[in-house]
Amino acid sequence: MTKLGVSTISKGVGETLLDAASNYILIDSLYEFAGKKIGGMIGCEDACVTSSASAGIALSVASLLCKDNLSMVHHLFDELPRISRREVVLLKGHNVDFGAPVAEMIQLGGGKVVEVGYANGSRQEDIEHAVNENTLAVFFVKSHHCVQKDMVDVQDVVKLANRLHVPCIIDAAAEEDLIRYMAMGADMVCYSGAKAIEDPTSGFVACKTTELASNMRLQYKGIGRAMKIGKEGTMGLLQAMKEYLNGEHKPVVTKEHLIPFIEKINRIPGCDASLIQDEAGRDIYRAKITFHKETYGYSAKEMISRLQEGEYAVYTRDYQANIGSLAIDPRPLNSLDELEYIYKRISEIGKEHA
Repeated sequence: MTKLGVSTISKGVGETLLDAASNYILIDSLYEFAGKKIGGMIGCEDACVTSSASAGIALSVASLLCKDNLSMVHHLFDELPRISRREVVLLKGHNVDFGAPVAEMIQLGGGKVVEVGYANGSRQEDIEHAVNENTLAVFFVKSHHCVQKDMVDVQDVVKLANRLHVPCIIDAAAEEDLIRYMAMGADMVCYSGAKAIEDPTSGFVACKTTELASNMRLQYKGIGRAMKIGKEGTMGLLQAMKEYLNGEHKPVVTKEHLIPFIEKINRIPGCDASLIQDEAGRDIYRAKITFHKETYGYSAKEMISRLQEGEYAVYTRDYQANIGSLAIDPRPLNSLDELEYIYKRISEIGKEHA
């Protein structure tokens, strides 16, 4: 989670950061080198390194507006009133706050958000009917933050955008598959380097063509200057991606370890635990714990702060606390002892009510 500092880095990434920080390099050349290197790693023509996935969203939109026109890059917001083709089609159920509103990132790049569909469902036709001569791009958010129920599938959206000859941008910030969306035919895919990849704060946008990536890099002479990434983050990203794609990022605590943990939680009066899959369909499993206040003594919302009060603060996924449950994500845990500590804290807090 971003509010906890996202992820931690490996020894190899740390050494790379120090090495990069100790040397000078032409940054423009580094950006070009890194883009080609990333493209080779994930099977696309080129990429643009960014300071974050959210910066990637803004730069993607701005680059589609400005293309290779440096004067427009320098004067983007002066030019906007004269630009009619700046509408970015976004599903209503994808217009979310991920820690900042998606719409703000699109607008920061000069785009004008056009919501389509409904919060509880959408169809391809909703997108197709919204596309017109003023459409700059179709934007799809792949995230657990989004509405999942009855939403049009990402692959169908990409195919539709390709058929309509409209660029398709995908926000895949926390996604673990770095190849899938490019292979589908997306034009630009925004990733966070600090989430699944486990680099310090960074990101990149996979691009279908070098032209798209070059136009994005040109934005570093415009709005991108305010969100530039340095040599350390760029080289760290390359090393983190190498390790990630080589399978070196193996979680210590796995789905299999959660099963006995869940069994023990279910023996605590007032607790019901189960194994759940990630809301967005990723191959990620967590322990969902429902707290029955009348028996356990505390509600899920009350347990958020109680679990942070022990010798070690335990932070949970609390998106469903208002309906009675918290989720334990095993991926950041460094040992089975840490999972056992979480069980003991839940057990101890429950005994206060007994």
